Amino acid sequence: MNPSALPVYRHIANALTARLDSGEFPPGSRLPAVRALAAEFGVNTLTALAAYRYLEQQQRVLARPRAGYFAALPAAPSLPGSAAPLPSAAALVDVSSRMSTLLQLGDERIHSQLHMAEAAASLYPAAELARRLQLTLTRQPELIGAHLPAGEQRRLLAALVRLGHERGLVLDEGGILLTHGITEGISLALRHLTRPGDTVAVETPVYFGLLQTLEGLGLKALEIPCTPEAGLSLEALEFALHHGPAVKCLVCVPNFQNPTGALMPDEHKKRLLALARKHGVTIIEDDVFGDLHYGNGRPTPLKAWDRDGDVIYCASFTKSFAPSFRLGWLAAGRHHGALARLCASSTLVSSPLLQVVLADVLDSGDYARISQRLRQQLAAQMTATADAVLQHFPRGTRVRRPQGGVVLWVECPETVDSTRLLQRALAEGISFAPGVAFSAAPRFGHCLRINCGQPFTPALAAAIARLGQLALGN
Repeated sequence: MNPSALPVYRHIANALTARLDSGEFPPGSRLPAVRALAAEFGVNTLTALAAYRYLEQQQRVLARPRAGYFAALPAAPSLPGSAAPLPSAAALVDVSSRMSTLLQLGDERIHSQLHMAEAAASLYPAAELARRLQLTLTRQPELIGAHLPAGEQRRLLAALVRLGHERGLVLDEGGILLTHGITEGISLALRHLTRPGDTVAVETPVYFGLLQTLEGLGLKALEIPCTPEAGLSLEALEFALHHGPAVKCLVCVPNFQNPTGALMPDEHKKRLLALARKHGVTIIEDDVFGDLHYGNGRPTPLKAWDRDGDVIYCASFTKSFAPSFRLGWLAAGRHHGALARLCASSTLVSSPLLQVVLADVLDSGDYARISQRLRQQLAAQMTATADAVLQHFPRGTRVRRPQGGVVLWVECPETVDSTRLLQRALAEGISFAPGVAFSAAPRFGHCLRINCGQPFTPALAAAIARLGQLALGN
């Protein structure tokens, strides 16, 4: 079409596209309001709105309800021979689509998948668990269609009490709730403690799934800085509690935080409890990665120093034992009754068969054996991955080697845009999680999270080397 024949809204869209391409509006940044855009170009608001809607169709901008328009990136190109394009990295700017977008990167066309926080299926004892399931079902076929028998339930709860005792927790069987993984436990706790419009303090960078959960519940996230060295900044939290909006609760991961891998020192954990008690803030503790420690001693949960029963402790076997089981549990102290009622209306019952198998594994001591082997493999993979990143990524790249978990947080020089890097990497069959996914604000654009749960094969080494080359040219 002759440029002079373009409608006015297209001229406005083209002008905005040029400003986006120039970097005036980086990914995730807020664009001028519709009225402001209309005034800038001397048009009515409907014409300005038409320009934004056109750019939204082109995946250059994203609309957020009641918030306005935000800068995105062009759609990712299709891989050669692919039937449909892969998800656009631009979608990661929108909080509500981050989880679904990253899950779609599990596409078989991505040969080096480094975007999720999980260990490879080959690292789990699949054959052993299959035999256990078959044996349990042969002995107790009624588990297919029944609720968990009371005796089996008591056996599982007693095993969890013992497991908690090993972590320094003082629990009783009546104070434990079983959940579908840790996400459900955290969601239940948030539903109990908050109402739509409330503010919840979280770490930043923060796991994108938590941001999506908060958004789904109509909650506001107050992001408190978290460093790879010591975890949540207590000074920043105290300042926010004194001078910021009223905070209903805090969600934190003291042991191997996602995505930084930070381990909070024990003294900081005690200070955090004292600070929360002083301000009347309930803590929801996410301990999903605690069992994946590389050293001999498991880090102590925050809950171990809780004398008021106010910490809601959430744990899971998803990362450390059997991802597909989706078995989690929580200990909520004085909040137990309210959470038990919510849990009954939400879950009603978890799989009796899987719970009996878990009880057998905990009773036999096999869980300790299985998790020890997994930890050793993860530690070796983490070392190899960190070494490869430092060897191939641009000079000035910083990596803090975590003491546990399955992710590596990489801080590239400020000149690297990790979202644009993902665009280029997807075209070559490599994925990772860009830093912009770990905040509701346009932060961490030069950072990325790499999954270290995959065996460090020559193919993976080559993928990281190629990723480093792409970063050098970014």
